[in-house]
Amino acid sequence: MDENGIRELETRLQQAMLASDVDALGTLLADDLTFVDATGKVWTKTDDLNGHRYGVQRIEQLDVEEQTVRVYEKCAVTVTRVALRGTFGGAPFAGSLRYTRTWCETGGGWRIIAAQCSLVPF
Repeated sequence: MDENGIRELETRLQQAMLASDVDALGTLLADDLTFVDATGKVWTKTDDLNGHRYGVQRIEQLDVEEQTVRVYEKCAVTVTRVALRGTFGGAPFAGSLRYTRTWCETGGGWRIIAAQCSLVPF
């Protein structure tokens, strides 16, 4: 996998997040995913998928502001700053977040095995 391939996976992920496409997200996330959100809460793949499946989180806008990609033999790390807007638990949110994702080649293809996001101050 090269940098362009990882960028394409990131684009597919962003599209799936915007559409709450649980099937696409299920393909891109490793079964043993660990995701730490901006509050420090740890999410599993099931938690993330259910958040989209049941409307707990809805992303209405996701604009990539900057992104770096580093590719190694069987893994890659992306650091992406995005402007987000949507709802979580029915409450509106908007802000700038920075995501760090670790993609690894697994038996089922390239998937996110770990991710973390943090708020970016204005």
